[in-house]
Amino acid sequence: MEFREELPRARKARGWSQEDLAARVGVSRQAVSKWETGDAAPDLQKLVALADALDMSLDTLCGREPPAPAAADTADPPAVLRAARGGKARRAWLALCVLLAVCMAAGGMWWNGSRRSIVPAEDLTVFGYGFSSMGGSKLGFYFTPSVASEHYTYRVIFTDQEGGSATAEVPCVDGLCSGTVALDQSDVYSVTVSVSGGNRTVSIPVVSDLRFSNLGISWFPLV
Repeated sequence: MEFREELPRARKARGWSQEDLAARVGVSRQAVSKWETGDAAPDLQKLVALADALDMSLDTLCGREPPAPAAADTADPPAVLRAARGGKARRAWLALCVLLAVCMAAGGMWWNGSRRSIVPAEDLTVFGYGFSSMGGSKLGFYFTPSVASEHYTYRVIFTDQEGGSATAEVPCVDGLCSGTVALDQSDVYSVTVSVSGGNRTVSIPVVSDLRFSNLGISWFPLV
């Protein structure tokens, strides 16, 4: 049984969904789906994390089948010789599994190197956002992107009713992005989060009709 067949079998045997396994390994559901279909392969670090999460050995996860017990035969070699042969077979299987893991890791490194800087548009959304008046023209804001990476650039764009805009590049720490921006309290704004990586920029409208003053803040949520 191959890795892409063993992984869903082990996951379903534990009654886990792809989302459950992804949460335990620290990846997206789409990553687990691609591993199970054979469209992608995990790197060595993720392979070890999968084995730990599923409480399996690497050789079992890689698809090694346990050897069938030999039938009794009076012509068998002595027990010591049989044990030696069994030890050689186990070592050969282990070496094969390690080689497979190294090949998968190399493939995963290539995949990550070519894809990690490209924003996955289909996975991206924003949740857990909010705004606060910092006094005067300063407005504080925060949001949590569904995809956080040091390889991406996050920006928040405030657009007024006349089409003018103020853009703030936002640092993200532990998946939470926050910052401040200076705006005219007399205007009404729409707010968009922009995430850039590689040659792709994804923009997500977050709120409309944002109004703020020293007395309070109101907005209409879009996500």
